[in-house]
Amino acid sequence: MANLQMTGILEKMTGKDKDYRYMATSDLLNELNKEGFKADTDLEIKLSNIVLQQLDDVAGDVSGLAVKCLAPLVKKVSEARVVEMTNKLCEKLLHGKDQHRDIASIALKTIASEVTAISLAQSILVTLSPQLIKGITSPGMSTEIKCECLDILCDVLHKFGNLMANDHELLLNALLSQLNSNQATVRKRTVSCIASLASSLSDDLLGKVTVEVVRKLRTKGAKPEMIRTNIQMIGALR
Repeated sequence: MANLQMTGILEKMTGKDKDYRYMATSDLLNELNKEGFKADTDLEIKLSNIVLQQLDDVAGDVSGLAVKCLAPLVKKVSEARVVEMTNKLCEKLLHGKDQHRDIASIALKTIASEVTAISLAQSILVTLSPQLIKGITSPGMSTEIKCECLDILCDVLHKFGNLMANDHELLLNALLSQLNSNQATVRKRTVSCIASLASSLSDDLLGKVTVEVVRKLRTKGAKPEMIRTNIQMIGALR
């Protein structure tokens, strides 16, 4: 596609008219899905920035299309661009406005699901893993942010757990700390995360989590809901 036409699409995507933004984003999605689509460095930067911008569009149908654009975009731009987009989305998730959190979470899950190259996955995980741990364990983080981070981490561990061996103990410690959460939603997601992590853990670390959960079960005076969580955890490790 001629650069002039692509420039026209990008201009309409930032216009005031919602319908124009929707149609332009739809046009971009069609172009990105074409097998022969290629972008030079300048266009890559423009595309990455504008798609991230559209995620925050006040019109839900426009932001929904922008999420769909991410899937082919991840495969058409350089590794550096994908890592940059991941970092910006983590920033939105952890520190952005409440109304933008859900879409940032969906976007991060989309990137994780579309990445297939091991080298790209490793580059993303270097920054994504610490950010998710921060969202899960940092004091003052809301329950909503914790739950979003746990959801994303569960997907990431399921797909890339074997590539994260250097972080396994750090991840495990972060997750075990959340089994004591007062929020049932946090505990439930934590159990799912540890179950996803368990399949790629070393025998030593798997033994560690089992011993810790059994210790919690033996704690006198434990609340019934905490006992239920730890029983579920034992079941998830089987």
